[in-house]
Formats: sequence, C-alpha cells, structure tokens
Amino acid sequence: MTTFWIIAGALAVMALLIVAMPLLKSHARPGFGGLRTEPSVSVYRDQLAELEEDRRAGRLGGDQYEQARGELERRILEDLPDADAPAATPAQRRPRAAAVAAGVAVPLLAVPLYLALGNPASLSPQQGAGPHGVDPQQIDAMIGQLAARLEKNPKDGDGWIMLARSQAALGRFGEASSAYARSAALFPDDAQLLADYADTLAMARGRRLQGDPEKLVERALRADPNNVKALALAGTIAFENSDFATAANYWQRLRGLIPPGSEFADSIRASIDEAKSLADAGGRMRQAAGAPGNAQAPALR
Repeated sequence: MTTFWIIAGALAVMALLIVAMPLLKSHARPGFGGLRTEPSVSVYRDQLAELEEDRRAGRLGGDQYEQARGELERRILEDLPDADAPAATPAQRRPRAAAVAAGVAVPLLAVPLYLALGNPASLSPQQGAGPHGVDPQQIDAMIGQLAARLEKNPKDGDGWIMLARSQAALGRFGEASSAYARSAALFPDDAQLLADYADTLAMARGRRLQGDPEKLVERALRADPNNVKALALAGTIAFENSDFATAANYWQRLRGLIPPGSEFADSIRASIDEAKSLADAGGRMRQAAGAPGNAQAPALR
C-alpha cells in the first residue's frame, strides 16, 4: 500500500509539472516572457528523477522522500520571476487563472485514477512490489487499463473524466480531448468539465481558443455563470479578440469569486486594469475618428 501511494504521489508531481507550468503561458499573447517556465520544467523534472533514484537506491527513506517531494511541489508552485527580472506584465499573469483551476485539479485526480483501476493491492507485482518508482511504461499501462475498462463500460462518465485528465497530464491533448468529449456527452451541463474540455481542446489546437473551445466556454458559463475557469478563459478569449471591455467584465466577475488579497486576486486586478486601459484607449481613438474633421473623409470616396 505504501508503494502505491508513493507511485500516486510521483504521478501527482509529474502532473503538476506537465500541466500547471504550460498553462501558466498557455494563452498568453506572443511577445510576452518573464515566467521561467521552460527552464523550470527541465530543472524540476531532473530533480524529481534524482529523488526517485535516491529512493530506489535506498539513500532516502519513505519519510525523507515524502518531505523532499513536498518541498519540490512547493517550489514548483512558487516558481516566479527573480526579483531582479522584469516584472511580469498582466498579460503574462492572465493565464494563471486557468492554471490555478486545472493545475491543481489534475494532481489531485491522479490518485483517483489509480483507485479507478481497482484495489491498489491488485497492481501487478512489477508495479506493486518493492520500493520501485513509476516509469512511463507503467503509467501507460495504468492508463491503458482504465481505457480498456471504459470501452467495456462507456457510460462511466467519471472514468472518462479521469482518463481525460490523466492524458492531459501527459501532454496528450488530442487523446484527452476525445475522452472529454465522451464525458461531456454524458454530463452535458457540468460547467467544470466543459471548461476543462475547452482548455484541453485549445491546447490540442495550438492553444487557440476560438471556435469549438469558445463554444464550450459559453456552455460552461450557461451551466454555471460563476465557474472560475470558464470566466478566466472567457476573459482571455475576449482579450485576444480585442474586446477589452468584455474581458474586463469577465475578470471582474472572476475577481469577486476569489479570496481578496491573494496573489491570484492581485494578478486578476492587474489584468482588469490593463483591459480597462486598452478599452479606454480604443474608445478615445474611435471618438477621435468621429470628430468633424475626420468624419468628412468617407464622403470624399
């Protein structure tokens, strides 16, 4: 049983690495940098591998491993630009709205994935015996077992959700989108499911939210107008469409749903300020274009 939880915990860390970090930049506009995502992912993956190796070699006991892994998780969540680095712009911070919702949900659901496969003790001897870490082949095997069970029981909506989130944790966004489609057909009014589906489908399509992902976000908000992730994505869609007033409106609604004074709340406030500023600037430009001196131009053609 202890080995099972170590394996589940390892997958949780990997899920956080693979999902939360990319989401921090998943819908940012081109030209914005600052978040140390790519170097951090590489570093943390190496550190996780070292932890696993030390545990397998007996250099770390179970308690030591758990403590070190917990510290690694904390550092992942705190991975922000250096104090000497340029401050992140609101556009850089904006995708964190989705990251908070999805990056935390996926690691928590990594454990139910294993539970969905049955009793942890029923894992194969190669998976469950001895102080061995999980490897990609084992993860694939576990996901394959879950997929096989779902083919025999296709109306297991929760199972499809777990499969989708597990596939997304491994960066298999196309396969994850297919699993989300199966679950969405069974739970058509589940706002969180629809928001997760929208985000994953956007990732599968090169991080483009327009089209089907946007329609899914609209469905999510119809089902639950206060869904945090759906509001975050809706604001991002509006912002990318240069509808800054609408983006600010969505993010203002989002801001009212999160704890005030938190870093997340601060980032949302900064994004709202930027959207309002751009909306005001656009209004001034339209007003100037409508001035008498400019209004005559169309009549000359």
